[in-house]
This record gives sequence, structure tokens and C-alpha cells, in this order.
Amino acid sequence: MRQQRVASAFLFVGLLQAGLAAASGFGVFQHGGRATGQVGAFTARGSEPSALSYNPAAITQLPGLQLEAGLDFSNANNHYDTTSGTFTAKHIIDFPPEVYLTWKAKESPIALGIGIDSPFWTKVNWFPALFPNRFLKRQFELTLFEAHPVVAWDLGEGWSVGGGLRYVYGTQIQGDNRRIPVTLGGLPTTTVEIQRQDEATVDGLSWDAAVHYADPVWGWGAVYRDAARLKGTGSVDYTPRDVAVPGLEALVRNAFPSGRARQSFEIPREVRTGVWAAPYPELRIELDVAWQNWSQLHDTAIDYKPNTLLDGPTVTTPRDWKDTYDVRLGVEGDITDALVAFGGISREQSPVPAHNLLPDFPRGDATVYALGASYNFPRISFDLAVSFHQHDPYRTGIAEPLNPGVTGSYRGNDKVCAASVRWRF
Repeated sequence: MRQQRVASAFLFVGLLQAGLAAASGFGVFQHGGRATGQVGAFTARGSEPSALSYNPAAITQLPGLQLEAGLDFSNANNHYDTTSGTFTAKHIIDFPPEVYLTWKAKESPIALGIGIDSPFWTKVNWFPALFPNRFLKRQFELTLFEAHPVVAWDLGEGWSVGGGLRYVYGTQIQGDNRRIPVTLGGLPTTTVEIQRQDEATVDGLSWDAAVHYADPVWGWGAVYRDAARLKGTGSVDYTPRDVAVPGLEALVRNAFPSGRARQSFEIPREVRTGVWAAPYPELRIELDVAWQNWSQLHDTAIDYKPNTLLDGPTVTTPRDWKDTYDVRLGVEGDITDALVAFGGISREQSPVPAHNLLPDFPRGDATVYALGASYNFPRISFDLAVSFHQHDPYRTGIAEPLNPGVTGSYRGNDKVCAASVRWRF
């Protein structure tokens, strides 16, 4: 009977997949194998140490000392289709980690925790040769780690509140190409293409607050995460490409020495809420909704010193992004007393409008579906999950710089595998 009920729930989720797209956040990573396998629909339960990320108030459910460590495997693909052909970004594989530690003394209403994970992790790097939009943007990488100390308070009768500080630290890289006229001696002026790459260490401070209600057969949770405004200074380097005239490359390198650049970016404020229910003791279903305030990101800017390419000293890229809403559905069922299977689907909107669709954020709305399993021993659990992210093709409204009037469309997909181990001491 147990297996039949669980199978029926997973069949229902599978049927929904045909009509409901899914996703897991615009560059925002899920954490922990169990939650990743349910597309992040974990705000209302948070029944393991990864609750530090999904709902800090829920750690009052975790007695004693508990530890979770995990590793994500990300494999993204991006393509640009136009009349001149199909162009592909570099194939990048990443392994962002996470570690969560919670502690709650017996009979105490207070629970403490600290988490270190990756709240935002995105890399797009197009091959520069022949890519027609390399003069708009060629590369964007933002890889962030977050230290997140949390305190939560059990109010009794199933209610708890919690929150913490978030210190975000990482690396931001941006790159584009420029065409610069250069004169060597008495020779005619020659146009040289130069790759410009900016790399900076960025950081910012933020906070979150949450509320949680737990009942044996249902529960509810809500989380507010404030915006994280990131700033930092680093280097900018210039590299000439395909210089055929003898002696000209050395002249160009001397004319464009390395410099300094200040970068910034903003991870938006977010509100999440979710509710879960157990129609049978061995089956749990959760529905989450998340709102992200991307419309606050009006533009991004880089301040150059010195202003070598004469297009600054401040280069501003209009973004004009829009707020997004995600809907996530996760299902979890007990196959045996030790084996748990789970899956999920959800819908994510892209914040990027077509009229500002650039190569550094080329993703449209996404379809993601996930599945996984956990095996539980008395003191330790193992989680393994995989999620597939299929982004809708998205036609840009920005013409190619070298082909006025010509536009193309971007498409992409991701595969994320997550493995975690949970200890209960």
C-alpha cells in the first residue's frame, strides 16, 4: 500500500510536467541533495540543516547537534543562433559546496546554526572568435560564497521565528571586445580588436528573517531575504587579437597596460512562502511560491582607472530587468523505513526583457524537473539528486554590432547534480 500511494503521487507530478514549466532560480543555487531533488520546494518543511538556507526558523525542529555537507555539480550550455550560424559558449563545469551546522539543546527554545554555501553562481563565457555579439558582452562570471549565522526561537504550539546575517563574498568577472584604430609609424591607420577583461573581488552584507509552523500533517513557512549589494575593486587587462602587422602587437600592448576597475552587482531581495501537507503518513507534498525583486537592478557599471579605451571612465550597461515569480512543487515519499524517493517541478521567469537581452545573461524562462533519493541510517543519511533545466529560446531585441538590423536568439540548458551527507550527533 505504501509503494502504491507514493507511486500515485509521483505519477501525478509527472503528468503535471507536460503543462507546467519548472525552474530553480535565476543563477541562484539550490542546496542539499534532498531539497535539490524537489526543485527547492522546501520552505515549509526545512527538516534538515539546509533549513539554514531555505527557512532559518525551521532549525528549531532539529534536536541536538546536526551537520550537513554537500557538493553540487553544475553543467551549463549556452548557444546563440543567427543567420550567420550557431555560436556556443565555453562548456563550464563547477562544483560549488555547502556546509550547515545546527545546534539545539534539550528543553531549550533557542536553536543556533551557521551555514556556508553558494547563493549565486553563474558563468557565461563565449568563444571570442567570430561570435557576433562579443562587442556587446563576451563574458560574465559571478561566483559567491555566503557565511550565514542564524538564531531561531521556538514559540511553542508549532510556531517558531528565526533569522540571521549574511556575509556574501566572491569574484566577479566581466569581459567584452573593442575595435580601436592604431597608427604605427607612417603606415595607414589599422583597426585592432582588443579583449578587455575585468576581475574584482566583491562582497556585501545582508540579512534574512523567517517564520515557520509545524504540525504532524501539514506546515507553513515564509522567508524574507534582503538584497545583497556587492562592490569591489580589481584588475582590468587588455589583450590584442589577431594582429597581423609586424611590431603592431607590441605597440598595442604598450598602449593599453593593465589597470584597475571597480565593479558592482545586486542580488535582489526575495520573499518565499510555502505550505506542505501529508495526505498519507508516508507521503509529503509541498507547494512554494517565490518573488525576486530584480526590477531594482536598473543598470550595472564598471569604473575604469585609467580610462584606456576612451569609453568611460564609467561604462554603464542598462539592465531594466523585471521582477520574477517562481512556483515550485515537490513530492517526497517513504519507499521503506530507510529509503525515501522525491521529485519536483516548478516554473521560473527570467528577469531579462528581450529589448535588453545581452550575451552575459542570455536565459529565457526555464523548465526544470528533478528527482532523487535518500537513504537513512540511525545517525547518518545520504542524499543524491539531479535536476534538469531547459530554458526557452529567447530572441534578443538588440542588433549585432557588425550586422545592423540582424538579431538572433539564445537558448540554453543546465544539469545540476547534488550529493549531501547528514549527521545527527
